[in-house]
Amino acid sequence: PNILNIKQFSHHTFDQSENGKPQSTHSCSVCGKDFPYASKLQRHLRTHSGERPFPCSMCEKRFPEKGLLMIHERVHTGEKPFPCTFCEKRFASQGELRLHRRTHTGERPYHCSICLKSFSRHWHLKTHLEAMHSEVVAGFSRKKFPCSECEKSCNSAAELRDHQRTHTGERPYQCSFCDKRFALSGTLVRHERLHTGITPYHCSDCGKTFAQHLKNHFRLHTGERPYGCDICGRGFSRSQSLRLHKRKHEQVQTEESAFNVKNEDESSHSDNASPIDLCMTEQND
Repeated sequence: PNILNIKQFSHHTFDQSENGKPQSTHSCSVCGKDFPYASKLQRHLRTHSGERPFPCSMCEKRFPEKGLLMIHERVHTGEKPFPCTFCEKRFASQGELRLHRRTHTGERPYHCSICLKSFSRHWHLKTHLEAMHSEVVAGFSRKKFPCSECEKSCNSAAELRDHQRTHTGERPYQCSFCDKRFALSGTLVRHERLHTGITPYHCSDCGKTFAQHLKNHFRLHTGERPYGCDICGRGFSRSQSLRLHKRKHEQVQTEESAFNVKNEDESSHSDNASPIDLCMTEQND
């Protein structure tokens, strides 16, 4: 394949820094991005040229940076030099460890500017924008991922994969502390906090801390009850409370149905009176 010459994409300028000394700036002529060092510009230019000069000695993969090659080679060696300080897991790269730590700390640095939701990973935010705000955000088109087992349609391939486990029963995520397994990684994260005692979510109103998100707890302060009963109109702050409430309606309906059946049976018995009774009735008339 033709690999473009990196030098043709760059140009070099000098700017004055705050102390008056010349500060070197290396700019990419493809996208205009500036870099303080030529080596960083060189690595960046490979994103345009597609050059991958670092081959893996154990497989056929190639990489644009030496650091990425080192991380990849740990897949072959099994080396995981970066331990988590919250649990016993270890990781092959600092990037993987940083993402994992967010499951303990609850950090969500990627924010949706439209609905203010927050996410722990950039691609989670991108998926959210595609699924929920494609009409608002230019460049996104809503794509649906239908389930082959039922009529549900998901907003992303990842959401569809998680949903399909409700049909297959697959539980690929195992707890590091006990034998429980879970279908969703998020459920595993919340469960493991029962073992570690980590409560990363802090309520600014009352000071309490929680292992799970504060959405339900905040409703105790705001009085919000978004889950309404379609039978009696009563509102609830949690969907689980609504489900328990509706079971009471079902129980009452069952008891009423049984009572009506009993009354119908008693009425039918009185209708099917014996000939003697009928005669007595006729004589009385």
